[in-house]
Amino acid sequence: MTEHKLSTLVLTVAALLVPRLQAQIPINLEIDASSISRKTISAHEVLPITSSHELIYVFPKWIPGDHGPTGPITDLVDLHFSANGKAIPWTRDPVDMYAFHVSVPADAVEVEAEFSSVNLGYTSTPVQGDLIFNQIVLYPDGAKSDEVRVRLSVTIPTKWQYATALPGAHRNGDTIRFSDVSLTTLVDSPMMMGSLMKEFDIAPQGEPRPHFLDVFAETPEGLDIKPERVEAYRNLVAETGALFGSRHYGSYRFLVEEHADANDGLEHHQSSDNQVPELGMVSSAFLAESGYLLAHEMVHSWNGKYRRPVGLATANYQDPMIGNLLWVYEGLTSYLGEVLAARSNLDTPESFRDRMANDEAVLDYRTGRDWRSLQDTATAAQLLYLASPHWEALRRSNDYYTEGPLLWLEVDSIMRTQSRGNKSIDDFTRAFYGLPNYDPKSGDLKVLPYTFDDVVTSLNSIVPYDWDSFFRHRLEALRPEPPARGLEAAGWHVVYTDVPNDASLDAETATGLTDLRYSIGLVIDDKSEIVDVLPDSAAGHAGLAPEWKVAAVNHRVYSPQLLLDAITAAKTDHQPIVVMVLQDNYYADFQVDYHDGLRYPHLERIASKADLLPAIVRPRRQ
Repeated sequence: MTEHKLSTLVLTVAALLVPRLQAQIPINLEIDASSISRKTISAHEVLPITSSHELIYVFPKWIPGDHGPTGPITDLVDLHFSANGKAIPWTRDPVDMYAFHVSVPADAVEVEAEFSSVNLGYTSTPVQGDLIFNQIVLYPDGAKSDEVRVRLSVTIPTKWQYATALPGAHRNGDTIRFSDVSLTTLVDSPMMMGSLMKEFDIAPQGEPRPHFLDVFAETPEGLDIKPERVEAYRNLVAETGALFGSRHYGSYRFLVEEHADANDGLEHHQSSDNQVPELGMVSSAFLAESGYLLAHEMVHSWNGKYRRPVGLATANYQDPMIGNLLWVYEGLTSYLGEVLAARSNLDTPESFRDRMANDEAVLDYRTGRDWRSLQDTATAAQLLYLASPHWEALRRSNDYYTEGPLLWLEVDSIMRTQSRGNKSIDDFTRAFYGLPNYDPKSGDLKVLPYTFDDVVTSLNSIVPYDWDSFFRHRLEALRPEPPARGLEAAGWHVVYTDVPNDASLDAETATGLTDLRYSIGLVIDDKSEIVDVLPDSAAGHAGLAPEWKVAAVNHRVYSPQLLLDAITAAKTDHQPIVVMVLQDNYYADFQVDYHDGLRYPHLERIASKADLLPAIVRPRRQ
């Protein structure tokens, strides 16, 4: 064999071994989160290499749960690469802004990267922080995240506590080291930390897998969660077990931050990352919202993490995601979250009905349904998540969160009716998501993708029906057709009164919004700014528009209550309501000709139909 042929063979074998060697030699990632309260963290990363040429390292772009290219690349700062103790140059790819080309010396066996992430958002305060690992890691371009191993250590602020689903934690001072995990598991396992923290054991009696509620508060009062509320979260764990019939994880943690007016969550396989308002876990004003949020995110551990639409089950964080099945991923999860919150005593059956009434009403008034289908809101999810809240009624938003529960309530009602009460959505979830229990010895957690046909086939195996045509019609339906016939199928319909329902009051308390979309057609925030206007409402016909600030009502300085009183008074006064706004440094009056009073949605029984809702929210736990 000639020297040239031998050299070519060696290079060929080396090229074939690159993915395997990269999988065997872990990336060493040291994160300094000691300044997380200043909304900045830094990292030192050692990336093993197996060849000497220009390498490409990437920053995660398409983030699971965000369903879009939301990786905060503009917040990656102070980036430096080195090898053999010397700085080496890098250039950003001119097309892919998330990729960095690095020239590696011939004798280098590893590349070191130093960088920071800033502007960590509302999840970092002086007493708490939320470490999201996709914001502070680089990895080789083209690598599969399941095959990249990471050895992690994190330094947190002095005397702070922490919680995470990452395995093998060992703390030495303020630095915590973890067992090697795949990049997939790292990105899927956020780490919450803070100076005020309390952990609650919420594993039901007889449940062998650990379950914890980890709460990080801004004040000691935020940790004073009443025993009956802790028990309701324990009920939630029991109810998920009864619903799905198995668990595909070794343990589960609810990670919860209480601060500001936040109300948001992100699902993970063995945990959920939740932000609720300050005192959101203890104040009666927020309990219904926080209970539903945590129920929703836990359902995602089955629907979204373990089982995932095939278009979202990508090999790494650079491959584009396809969200056309988000009406299953998010829509079914929203429905099951509502149901489980009621079954667990985190919410009430009455509040469950109120939420369903609100979902139907929002969509009935969504003028965007004239032109945009439910399917398009899923297909265009990556755009709509980043869209402004202004003109939302005309644009539509990620409406599978609101239309999804109605759609799946209709599915549930059809299954119950067709089977004469013998089958329900519970049977589908158990068959589709409740596959064999997770075996810790099997290694990293698994993802089992699904397609539209898989959903239809599974439903037909339980209750034969033309599910294919059913879904295709509902997904493409436009106004004036109702968003779903689920409420009527369950024996209820929406009516309007001048009294807000409890779920509306809870939502307004949590968001600070004054929601008058069903009367004059405005939604106004707590800074007096118009968030949205319904185009075919009285406010829309008057010429009002989003982003304008309401300054006065009937020539008096604006307050939410003043506007509510003016709407009520206009029922017996034929004069228009005068709304003064501040727009682009100009004041202007608008005549809102409306006289039908305040309107809020409620559910009312249909006497000729069976009431299915009590059976739907009945607890299943033993």
